[in-house]
Amino acid sequence: MFADEEDQSEPKTKEEWRAYIDLVPPPRPDLPSLADYEAMSDDAREEFDDARDAYHSALVIVRTEPMKLIHQDISLKMRMNRRAPAGARRGVVIDGPPTVGKSTMVKMFGADYELALRRKDPEKFTKSMVIDGFLCDYTPVVYISVPSEATPKDLSKVIAEWLNQPYRAGATKTDITNLVLRAMKLCGVSLVIVDDLHFLDLSAKEGRAVNDHLKYLANYCSATFVYTGHSLEKSGLFLEGAASNRATQTSGRFTKHKIDLFKVGTTQQIREWASVIKTMEDALALFRHRAGSLATQHWEYLHKRTGGSIASLHALIRQAALLATATGKEAVTKALLEQITIDENAVRVYQAATRRSAVRQTRPPAEPAAG
Repeated sequence: MFADEEDQSEPKTKEEWRAYIDLVPPPRPDLPSLADYEAMSDDAREEFDDARDAYHSALVIVRTEPMKLIHQDISLKMRMNRRAPAGARRGVVIDGPPTVGKSTMVKMFGADYELALRRKDPEKFTKSMVIDGFLCDYTPVVYISVPSEATPKDLSKVIAEWLNQPYRAGATKTDITNLVLRAMKLCGVSLVIVDDLHFLDLSAKEGRAVNDHLKYLANYCSATFVYTGHSLEKSGLFLEGAASNRATQTSGRFTKHKIDLFKVGTTQQIREWASVIKTMEDALALFRHRAGSLATQHWEYLHKRTGGSIASLHALIRQAALLATATGKEAVTKALLEQITIDENAVRVYQAATRRSAVRQTRPPAEPAAG
């Protein structure tokens, strides 16, 4: 990897996780006056713009109100589980459609939690030892993203990979699961985040096996478990088969948070959406951008462009900032935003919203009622 590149791919091992949470985002460059900027030499201006591009490519991640509430609940569950009796602890399930920020939400909590532990007891993170053949170093957080069409055995294998614990060829699900449970205990794991749980087979046929496996892991690991996914509410995670009304043990032990795309149907919803826009907008490092213009004048347009997806909004504003610098516009305007293409789902949503608006505008007014 070149010296000026940073690897921000999804972490698959504890070492990659540590690199992820150690990564410091590019700082916001101090803006000189526009006159001083224009008076810079070509090389100096290029260097300054490169720094702005690096900053805008990351931009701020907004800690929304739903995120704060879910973080508070996970923290509460962890405090409650700390001295709980043997058996499965209480956990949290976050259910919602793609692009609403579930993965970002749980990774931010995991990073906050581990960084707080580092500040409290930094020496624990500098020690490692071999116990019963296991290389043990303090690993409070396990974060795994479930691969597509995964089985319970695959889930245990992903945890083993995270902890860098090899297993013999031909090992059974029970062998690998017992291996990772032992490793998690020795490494002091206290938070297990299972992202994209919908990739596990939660159908009527396999749902019981999946639930049994998740329950087994939670029973024999004194950690708080957090699951994310979409369409989990009526899956085998909570019900014994999609058509069943019989609740699983998971539904009796886990708090479920349903998060969705941002709506703008009420004044409060508009305020929440505009607040997210304003936080991103306030972070821009552009010379001619009118502060607050996106949040106050274009919140409705931005909602139509993104369908209320915070991930699509983040991508749109980041690209707009990069384009504003490259073109010399130095401001994010509606005209500039119209030049940008983002994810296909957001494009379809915007096209549908535009068609609906056109139909409303061309529809003839209703004739007054007689009398």
